[in-house]
Amino acid sequence: MTMPMHSDPQADLLQAFLHTEYRVLPRTEAVVVVIGNRHPRLDEIIEQRNWAILTGFNPGGRIDDPDANDRRQQQLLATIADAGLDFLPACNSDPAGHWPDEPSLLVIGAEPDWLKTLARRLGQLALVAGQSGGIAELWLLDGEWPDSLPPYVRRMHR
Repeated sequence: MTMPMHSDPQADLLQAFLHTEYRVLPRTEAVVVVIGNRHPRLDEIIEQRNWAILTGFNPGGRIDDPDANDRRQQQLLATIADAGLDFLPACNSDPAGHWPDEPSLLVIGAEPDWLKTLARRLGQLALVAGQSGGIAELWLLDGEWPDSLPPYVRRMHR
């Protein structure tokens, strides 16, 4: 996640989320999810189901201890397995290389409220989500975000 240097940390974090490459890693070729775009190849791979990309790494948009990151990622995997949901491995990557890659998961077919609750439990401020045929959206969870947001960014209330 690229962290630009401006005077508003939340606006910087928003820009970092928007510029991150969300790489989904199915058994075939990787699919790069870009917020605001449609992804017909991904829709095909996951059989036209809704999806979301979540990570346990670096809660609150801050670099965290590797062991703590690994524990949260294992919690994410266990929660998805317990729910009986399908998933694909993914990786959140800063194309400028200023932020470390974050292992993540593309969760398939989960309900939006369940996804928001899980992301909050993991300390995340946002997640990326989409529906078959639709655009990838950034869902902002908690925090003070800029008043003006692009149409593909949504504030998610509790």
